Amino acid sequence: MAQVCVSQNLGIGGGILSIEPHSVPHHVFDQTFNSVGDGSFSAQTTLPGKLMIDSGIQTWTNPSPMPARVLLRVQRAYRNWQTSNPNAVQIRDRYTYAIGGADPRVPDVSSVYNGQSGSAMDVGAQFNGTPYIGVYWEWEDGTLIEDWLGPIPPGADLKVWYRCNLWTPPPWSNNANNNNPQHSASVRSTRIQMIAFPTQDSTVVG
Repeated sequence: MAQVCVSQNLGIGGGILSIEPHSVPHHVFDQTFNSVGDGSFSAQTTLPGKLMIDSGIQTWTNPSPMPARVLLRVQRAYRNWQTSNPNAVQIRDRYTYAIGGADPRVPDVSSVYNGQSGSAMDVGAQFNGTPYIGVYWEWEDGTLIEDWLGPIPPGADLKVWYRCNLWTPPPWSNNANNNNPQHSASVRSTRIQMIAFPTQDSTVVG
């Protein structure tokens, strides 16, 4: 029988040359996390604010004999929110990750974040200090962000943690919209995907 050298991205089981599963891009994680905080909200003037989505720590272990690069995809559902004169609202999110045995940092959006959206309205107040009537609505399309993680060594863990928070930058008016405050937000869900990609083999096996 002939002796041959092949890449670790190939197999020769039973004398048949084949392509190993890890040698092509493939989904290794795909899950949607729903918001637990949709609906009306009150003052959230202290960061990080109201927790909307928390994925917890999600782990993938590289089972292949080769390092892998992972494409992380964070797909946000469409959002909408409502705020009243003269208040403001912001929705922030962040993901963190770790490679190896450590856990990722808690994704605190207080100072560092991957995405932010929101709005504010201030059309003034009447002579007695009561804000004028005014309500602001906004609808935001879904968005997608991607990031390359790795390389992930053979047998090593990739851990990813995602959070989304809502907060209301101060000051906060309790008598907004002429004493008829209307404040609500829906972020619905975020889909987290991890797609593993092969790396080039720098060695051969005989």
